[in-house]
Amino acid sequence: MQKKPESSANIDPFLKELKQLRNPERAIANQRYHKSNREHWGISVPECDKLVRAISKGLNDSELLLLATGLWESNLFDAMICATKILTLSRIKPSIVVWNKILQFLKQVDGWALEDSLARVAGNCILFDTSLLDEVENWTKHPNFWMRRAALVYTLPFAKRGRNPDKMLQWASSYASDSEWFIQKAIGWWLRVLGEHNPERVSLFLTIHWEKLKGVAKKEAIRKLSIKWQERICQQVKGTDGAIAVQ
Repeated sequence: MQKKPESSANIDPFLKELKQLRNPERAIANQRYHKSNREHWGISVPECDKLVRAISKGLNDSELLLLATGLWESNLFDAMICATKILTLSRIKPSIVVWNKILQFLKQVDGWALEDSLARVAGNCILFDTSLLDEVENWTKHPNFWMRRAALVYTLPFAKRGRNPDKMLQWASSYASDSEWFIQKAIGWWLRVLGEHNPERVSLFLTIHWEKLKGVAKKEAIRKLSIKWQERICQQVKGTDGAIAVQ
């Protein structure tokens, strides 16, 4: 059910245009795919992007942030996606205001699509102010697994070349025995990105934690490594299910 936004922004004109893009057949499929209890309108991400860019031309940054808040508070899935698209506009620069908006939105995240839509802007904020890593580290012990997952997904820029991955690898280590599929997938995702330039570090992590990790983490971590590195990891974990995981 659509909630009345607490924001003072008038979101009705935006929702009216958004609703014109509604695709009932896709909406049913999307709601089923995302296992969502929210109302879906079946609007594609490119269509959301296009509408956000068009609307943003007539608004200043403060008005855009108010609009994003109102759309998020509507509890409509497609409107919430549009809210994240507003935050990722190039004109919206990293700031404590934007970071607090992300924190506000995260309270209602209950699926990967909404969480991942915030990843780029969250990562930019953390790169802009790395002291935020101390706050993110607290998420690693959060009872909500979506918050624990966000700690890895939002720090993916630190898996890139030229960044120090130590802190995030410590977090991933603490997640190794977590049975939640989305957590295991996030571990593998982080390692896969790291492995693009530092396969040695990925190999070390996997060797240490192999028996704790689930298959999805192992397969995701190694799926883009060279055959040489896959074989080396298999050899290092010999006696476990390594041979199966690298197939």
